Amino acid sequence: DMVLADDNFASIVYAVEEGRRIYDNIRKAIQFLLSANLSEVISMFIATLMNFRLFAPTHILWINLVTDTSPAIALGMEEAEPDIMDKPPRSSNEGIFANGMGIDIILQGIVVTALTLISFFIGKKQSQITGMTMAFLTLSLCEVFHSINMRSRTKSIFSLKTHNKYLFGAMILSFVLTLAVIYIPGVNTLFALEALSTTNLAIGIGLAFMIIPVVELVKLAKGIIAKRS
Repeated sequence: DMVLADDNFASIVYAVEEGRRIYDNIRKAIQFLLSANLSEVISMFIATLMNFRLFAPTHILWINLVTDTSPAIALGMEEAEPDIMDKPPRSSNEGIFANGMGIDIILQGIVVTALTLISFFIGKKQSQITGMTMAFLTLSLCEVFHSINMRSRTKSIFSLKTHNKYLFGAMILSFVLTLAVIYIPGVNTLFALEALSTTNLAIGIGLAFMIIPVVELVKLAKGIIAKRS
């Protein structure tokens, strides 16, 4: 049942579009948060099995509060995708993880884990604290960059015509705060981190950025498969 407060049937179209936008944004935020947290769980699990220290509790707490929360909230401000009204109605029995979302979460969590561990072992060749700092940097920025991927679950981010100023603001804030924890004297000591060399900083950021082309390639492959089927 529906009540039209303004006696305008066009309101139905707007209400459906807004409802779809909100639902899509909820799924984007959930996928972002679960893939990010899954990478943390897998990373810590592997570190435990291999008997090395990857993160301190304060690192995980900081990542969850800073590089997870603000981008996830900003994803809720994303505008509707252009073809949102061209899609058929979803089934009322459809689960939140339908249409491959659960698989995407697992795959993206594994990719972030791999990038984090690669960064750690590169830094560990110099010292344990360097490895931990590089892992912290890569995981934090992986999640920051991954939030861009989640502007659309299926489309290339380079094809989007809209801009999310809230997301870009959240990304800049997370990026600055992450670097502050690493480079401000006293603060980095409190977090058991160290100031990285320019080379290590570039490696850590470069590895974190790799989450974008990897997800883009997966989206491309899924799009090609969908067209052929």
